[in-house]
Parts: sequence; structure tokens; C-alpha cells
Amino acid sequence: MEAIKLDAQVRLEKNKFHKHSLRKRGFIPAVIYGKTMSSMPIAVNTNELQKILGEAGSNALINMSIKRDGATEDHQVLVKSVQRDVLHNTLIHADFHQVSLKDMVNATVPVHLTGSAPGVSKGGILAQPLRGVEVECLASSIPEAFTVDISSLDIGQEITLADLVLPPGVKVIGEGHAHVVAIYASHAVEDAEPAKEEAVEEVKE
Repeated sequence: MEAIKLDAQVRLEKNKFHKHSLRKRGFIPAVIYGKTMSSMPIAVNTNELQKILGEAGSNALINMSIKRDGATEDHQVLVKSVQRDVLHNTLIHADFHQVSLKDMVNATVPVHLTGSAPGVSKGGILAQPLRGVEVECLASSIPEAFTVDISSLDIGQEITLADLVLPPGVKVIGEGHAHVVAIYASHAVEDAEPAKEEAVEEVKE
């Protein structure tokens, strides 16, 4: 994945008033930390980070330039987590993890489905147990997403972790037989519900 640039500045004040002032000026408070550095409070441009998340996704490798004491230091970072305003869904805080391009990292890659499954048109139920797949790879090799074609899936068929086509150097973490997506017969779901009720009744007795 191609690295993207993001400027940041050290945040000297960490009180509530300062954070509110930052947001009014189009910035959000954030924190960067990593194996070779202590936690550092910073501020980044809200729109720039939102653009990165929207265009490159949450696993984008970012070249972050941090201004501090008249100097600039560069770090390779990944977005570890973001906080959003519940009411407006706007960014209000972010955590960045400083990484080395030589070290392996873990990341969760989203799964996107494409196509129409014949099993669904026959009355089957599409289930997607895994909407994100955890992988291990170099920070520069994290896939943006796994695109899974379901256009050949009939009732009773599934696509597992072992079926995913992986880029070179990317390893999936998890059992190979775990279902990513499956088409279940509708009666199988209906038959399972009474069985659960009976089990509960037996426990109550």
C-alpha cells in the first residue's frame, strides 16, 4: 500500500478547553506511540485525516511529519483507532501507531462482497460471519480490502479463510475452515430455533 503524507504538530496543552479550540480551528487532538518512542500528544488536520480514511482506508500507511521546537521529525504510522462524535459522526480524536517498515504488524482487513449468489435467489440466506479478516504482514503490504466474489455460491456452499487469495507476504490469522461468507437453507435456520427453545425449557426444569 502506498504511503500517504500527513502533517502534525506537537500538542503542548492537553486540557478540555484547548481540545475544543483545536476542533474549532479544523484540527483534532491525537496521540502517537510506538516501540521506539514514548506516547506523544499531537494535533492533525481533521479534513486531511478524514480524506485519508475515506480514500485509502483505516489501514493506510502514513508518512507523518511532526513539527516540534522548530524542527520536523518523520514517522511511519498506522491509524490505530479513531473516535467520532455520536451525533454528527465527525472525527474528534485519533491514535496513531508508529511502525517500522522492517517489522511485521497485525491489521484487520475489511471483506467486500461482489456479485449475486444464485443460492439467495433460490431462497437461501446469505451470512457473512467475517466482515474483517486479521492478517500479519509488513506495514507496507497491508491490503486495502479482500474482494470476495459470491456469484457462484449455491445453497449449502461457503467461502472460507483458506479460499482467500492473498497478496505475497500476507498471512491470514485464524482457522482456515472459518467461514467468511456462506449460503444457508432457510429451513435450517427455522429448524434451529425450536431446538434452542426446547433446550431452554429443559434447563428451566
